[in-house]
Amino acid sequence: MLDNKYEGLRVAIQMRGGSMPAIKSPEFFALIDYLFTPEEAELAVAMPIMPASAEEIGVKAGKDAGMVRSHLETMADRGLVYTFDKNGLRFYSLLPLLPGIFEMQFLSGDVSERAVRLAHLFEDYFQALDKYSSDTTQSPVPFPVARVISVEKEIPAKYEIHPYDKVSEYIDKAEYIAVGTCYCRHHGELLGRPCTKPKDVCMGFGPDARYMAERKFGRLISKDEARAILRRTEEAGLVHCSSNMSKYVQFVCNCCTCHCGILQSMKKYNMKGAAAVSGFITSFDAESCIACGDCVERCPMEALTMDNDVLSYDSNRCIGCGLCSSVCPTGSLKLVARDNAPVPPRDWRQLNASLLSSVGELLKGN
Repeated sequence: MLDNKYEGLRVAIQMRGGSMPAIKSPEFFALIDYLFTPEEAELAVAMPIMPASAEEIGVKAGKDAGMVRSHLETMADRGLVYTFDKNGLRFYSLLPLLPGIFEMQFLSGDVSERAVRLAHLFEDYFQALDKYSSDTTQSPVPFPVARVISVEKEIPAKYEIHPYDKVSEYIDKAEYIAVGTCYCRHHGELLGRPCTKPKDVCMGFGPDARYMAERKFGRLISKDEARAILRRTEEAGLVHCSSNMSKYVQFVCNCCTCHCGILQSMKKYNMKGAAAVSGFITSFDAESCIACGDCVERCPMEALTMDNDVLSYDSNRCIGCGLCSSVCPTGSLKLVARDNAPVPPRDWRQLNASLLSSVGELLKGN
């Protein structure tokens, strides 16, 4: 399994960026061997970094374009290759491991034997990666691939809200929106660790939404349904996490701390994990607080704790999601603008450049 073909595929996947490095390990190669046939692995290695047509990939691979197209379509149906159409041509690109291949395996809510097997293979690799990052004393995600977006109605009107701080802005201008199953909670459920939070709440936007619907990973929805999903997730205490870009977003996930790798990494690495904090932070007025405790279980980062009927707030742990202020009966908890709030990269090209650079540092010597 450690032959040149799969090592080449490891390098090819690594070059696609994303937040999860492809490290040399038995667990990684076991996962890749299950996901790709030898023929598909060979074709994936030959695919250019930039999206290309079946004819272009066939020339590079030295194979017939019709056979290449057939393989690529099958790989796209299995969530290994991303496709889109432009000027009457179909383009293909190999997906990163995460975000990308991982999400596609669980986004449809499949409960087949294959899905269960993949859940365990990914879990094995996550544990191997966690051990590797612990051994190298580095965070596995030096640059955040996602970012937290605040509950919009909790942002006071006196603040200027950047378009990238509003999920509603992306909903309003999206040509296509799709919804699928929360891959993190579904992955946990396949492993025997179910979650009580809503699962049918992960949304794709624009070309990603079309891809989700075309490949049956999700279904297209209206803007009104998208807004209803946001309201439902806020009521359930889920955190909005989106692509860490400002021009557009590819996804908006609605995350729980018990299963979401993004939020778990933020807790583990003191918020320097898989997501950037929002442009806002909670302000706490202790004098008006009645210590009802409603906010404590809503806080995903444990920034709010109760001790002897006294509420304590650790601003260093606040990600600015706004879930606590949404249930505060006295207005003691309010969102305020964060000093030196991070500005997201403009688009996927800028984000991926930062991801490749930071993950490359992690993989030096691997």
